[in-house]
Amino acid sequence: MPFCEELTAVAGSPFVRDMMIVKFQREVDVLLLDEGELRKKAKEIRNRVAERDMLLGELEHLAVFDSASQSICELSKLQTQDLTEVASILVNVMKKQTRASELLGVIENLKKLPY
Repeated sequence: MPFCEELTAVAGSPFVRDMMIVKFQREVDVLLLDEGELRKKAKEIRNRVAERDMLLGELEHLAVFDSASQSICELSKLQTQDLTEVASILVNVMKKQTRASELLGVIENLKKLPY
């Protein structure tokens, strides 16, 4: 319970505690909104990657032509860049989820304070 004692000391009064709860809840809302937008962006990129995978499959049948080989190479580079971007986005999503969870824990502890 040392954490609760620290919160009690920081909050100091019911008014300050309520202000902290509102502030942290707003931050959680922003984090979750950002997380949703990032997930949407990642899904759009994954859809683009899937479409390119189909195109790459078709182009591989035409690999005898130099232009097809060049297109395959360029599309493969785009795939790698997009998959790297998706991985980066998902790391940010996980960070936002972790921060939101931490803040929700703090909010719950603030609500338990004996005022």
